[in-house]
Amino acid sequence: MSETRLYAGVNDFAADTLWVEAARLMRHPSYGVAVLSYCEAMIARVPKVLPANKLFAQKQRYLVSFILICLHVQWLQSRGPAPSLALLQRSAPGSPRQIAAFISGLRDRGLVTATSLETDRRTQVLKPSLELMREIGQSPLAILSAAEVVAPPLPIRTDDLAGDETLLAHWLALSAERYTVKDDLFGPFPIIVRHSERDAGHLVFCAVMAAALRQRQGGGIAGSLTYRALAERFDVSRQHISNILDEAAEKSWYCVSPGGELALMPDDTLLQFETWVAGQMAHYRRLVLAIAGKTSGAAIPAGAIVQKSDALSD
Repeated sequence: MSETRLYAGVNDFAADTLWVEAARLMRHPSYGVAVLSYCEAMIARVPKVLPANKLFAQKQRYLVSFILICLHVQWLQSRGPAPSLALLQRSAPGSPRQIAAFISGLRDRGLVTATSLETDRRTQVLKPSLELMREIGQSPLAILSAAEVVAPPLPIRTDDLAGDETLLAHWLALSAERYTVKDDLFGPFPIIVRHSERDAGHLVFCAVMAAALRQRQGGGIAGSLTYRALAERFDVSRQHISNILDEAAEKSWYCVSPGGELALMPDDTLLQFETWVAGQMAHYRRLVLAIAGKTSGAAIPAGAIVQKSDALSD
């Protein structure tokens, strides 16, 4: 079987077993179908309770929530201090004021609760709700579901994972811990990083990639990428959409015509996205195997996340 080319940004990691597994997934005849299913899952969902496209679809707010989940799990496993606001402000990106305001908003919506620590009533322990974890897990869960097209079944089904507060929390926490040890799943992908820095930017990029994949597979929806269509779908302004698409055109990442058609999609942009998705698939599948194989109450230390996940596919 011919060797699969990965995006150049991960060349330094290509020999790692995670990226060997990612390349194997990309060789599957139905890989394009799997990537399209991920994109469609991301862009089709309409938040029912809260404006999640604005609240979480931006890197800094997303990471604060992700890190809160991780801190809470570490505390439950007696591997870290109580997840207080002060600890979160020291651990997450953003100014203390930004983080405090964001957490206050989550508490107002019932997405985070705060209770006094029994041993120190002055310390308020922050607990993420299942609803919050599902919002943060939207992309990882969509990745896991899409991977079913090209990979064997896992011992825990995606729907069961999404419905189990403990499993979902531990799964997401393992991902956050691995990120602190080794950033090969996000940092090497500049187009994805840049889109994630804008409100709903990743969702817009998924819509563009879905159009590209449909074109490649012989289909497509005319005018699906107009400013109006994207603004209404993701609950942002047309000017915001214009800013995202204009920057992409200026940097030759891709180009959308005034009529909402995909006019240019360079192979390098497509390869970057497909490689990122494959890495995410390999990563989150490994973490399912990790939590499925844990005995009750056992914890995987943060420093062993990379070695543990590597061993799962050896």
